[in-house]
Amino acid sequence: MKNSKRMIGKLLLVVVIFSLTIALSSFTLIKTGDRPKICKLSKSLKTQVEQETRGMNVEQIIDYSLKLTASRLRFSRYNEMDMGKANCVGYAQLCAGICNQALAGNGIIGQAKPVVGYIESHGINWCKALKAVAPKDSYKNFVKDHDFVELVTGSRTYYFDPSIYDVLGKKCLSTTN
Repeated sequence: MKNSKRMIGKLLLVVVIFSLTIALSSFTLIKTGDRPKICKLSKSLKTQVEQETRGMNVEQIIDYSLKLTASRLRFSRYNEMDMGKANCVGYAQLCAGICNQALAGNGIIGQAKPVVGYIESHGINWCKALKAVAPKDSYKNFVKDHDFVELVTGSRTYYFDPSIYDVLGKKCLSTTN
């Protein structure tokens, strides 16, 4: 019991430090692999996205995709997207689908897809830090990595995180040329 309370205390401390680090400084999304699945959008959602994004550029589409994803999902340990609940995997899948629909609707050549990796700030891999203090093996698997969206358009690649946007209200965006 005492060890369990210590582990929960450590986990809370890491979460608080993580939140403050994100709120007060910059961080980078580091891709380590791809996720093959993109969420299929319903016909009504496709129509909504096309109507609401008409005339937008890539950066505006990213902002729109983050906001719409956040409005449709609540963060959960499990993906139950039909119930409006998802973890970072589901957030990335839905956001990539919304982004691709908006790109196509605006005739912008590009591809968004979910990717797996980690969040780094000041040399700290936050997935490893959280995994080290997770209280149970099932939680260790939950924080072993993190999903976000990669958007490649022209010579530019964007990485953005819809779950961080929803949970912390902060836009997490990294770019490469």
